[in-house]
Amino acid sequence: MQKNTASETAEGVAAYRAIESKQPESHRVIYDPYAHIFLGDKWGKMVSSPFLNWLGMLYGKIKFPGFYASVIARVRFINECVKECFPDDFKQLVILGAGYDMSAFCFQDILSNAHVFEVDHPITQEHKMSKINERVKTVPDNITYVPINFESDDLKEVLIKAGYQPSLKTLFIWEGVVYYLEKETIQQTLNFIVDNSAQGSKVAFDYLPPEVVEGTSNDRLGKEIYHLVQKIGEPYKFGISTDDVDDFLKDLRFTNVRKCSSSEIRDSYFNDKRKKSKVSDVFNFVCATT
Repeated sequence: MQKNTASETAEGVAAYRAIESKQPESHRVIYDPYAHIFLGDKWGKMVSSPFLNWLGMLYGKIKFPGFYASVIARVRFINECVKECFPDDFKQLVILGAGYDMSAFCFQDILSNAHVFEVDHPITQEHKMSKINERVKTVPDNITYVPINFESDDLKEVLIKAGYQPSLKTLFIWEGVVYYLEKETIQQTLNFIVDNSAQGSKVAFDYLPPEVVEGTSNDRLGKEIYHLVQKIGEPYKFGISTDDVDDFLKDLRFTNVRKCSSSEIRDSYFNDKRKKSKVSDVFNFVCATT
């Protein structure tokens, strides 16, 4: 993310959430009625205009084949992780690199007795909070916004200062973030999770293969998204293969590593009319237990 602006990629994901949320209830894969409030003029016009929406989706299918459905699959995977953990014995939800994620609002029915910590870069978070204050009538009182620079600040220090309790069972969700961080930062964060949460806590995140991060992928979408993030100044930094992610997490003391691909999420959660949606398995997802 560029230092003086809110994340462009975060706004793009919010646009995809908004587009999907406008689908008929029987057709949509996810629902986020708040996503549209974070859109600027460009994305806002595209989402609100049926013609521009159609034109943008057509362009996306040609330029970034499988990207839209893969992002929606990613969101659904994270949503399912939230629903698996709450409201049972999980008492905290930590959203790392929250962007414009509105899980704390969308799932308030199951999160009402949990403490939600949204952790993100101060500039993106400030923009998010200003939009929420402007556009949302009721803000849940169980949300704490925690500004952080993942590359330089100490996650343990800032979270505990914000009221995080290491003794409680916690779900950490890390959507669309790890490939923008250095490997050392990711390892430090995962070590924090193991050392500072109750046994049985979980982390869920998505990841890209090394060849996409390095710009050497033969996959059409892999090539395109590499050039896109380079162009907007938010380059990828970390990649890992699906074969290596098990050992990577187990070496960091995680267990019960559960992996999914975009196509597996599509086959499980997209309705019959959309099971043929083009997805790209350069996007992969994992959930692991402490």
